[in-house]
Amino acid sequence: MENNIVNTELEANTEVAETQDQATVKMFTEDEVQKMLQAETDRKTSKALETAKAKWQQEFEAKLEAEKSEAEKLAKMSESERLQAQFEAEREQFEKERAQFKKAQLEAETIKQLSNEGLPTEFANYLLAEDAETIKSNIDSFKTKWVETIEKAIDERLKGHTPNTSNKVGTAISKEQFGELNYHERAKLLTENPNLLQELG
Repeated sequence: MENNIVNTELEANTEVAETQDQATVKMFTEDEVQKMLQAETDRKTSKALETAKAKWQQEFEAKLEAEKSEAEKLAKMSESERLQAQFEAEREQFEKERAQFKKAQLEAETIKQLSNEGLPTEFANYLLAEDAETIKSNIDSFKTKWVETIEKAIDERLKGHTPNTSNKVGTAISKEQFGELNYHERAKLLTENPNLLQELG
């Protein structure tokens, strides 16, 4: 029995100590918070730089290895084979550059056509294709959908709701009734029905 009382007291003391530990909250100054944030930022930046450096190193080593193997191949070839391999490599590089140039030309033409059609040029990359005919077809389809969407949005905004033209006084009013209205009521009535003065006249 005595052991149970001691255990209960010990558990109660432990709970009180845990509650006091939880209640104790460390407060940081603004400088301490800034230092902690800076340290975390520095740590993450360092890690990102290390990862990028490792990636660059791998790419460099792979490129170096490819160039070494290419040089070894060329060294083993006869003069005519070497010339043929160099010609193929230059032709491959030329085809790459030609494809990039063609893409740039098509992109410029797409932007020009979009501008001529009065369409936003930001959509050029989405409409780009392999040839001018396909691009023209894409632009025509886009223009049709663009105009439909804009017209639909305009119609929706114009629909709105019909303004309430009824007023407290009514549309038929006599000179006496008009004379009894205060200034604001008269102004409102005249704004709603500009011909009222002529009718009362």
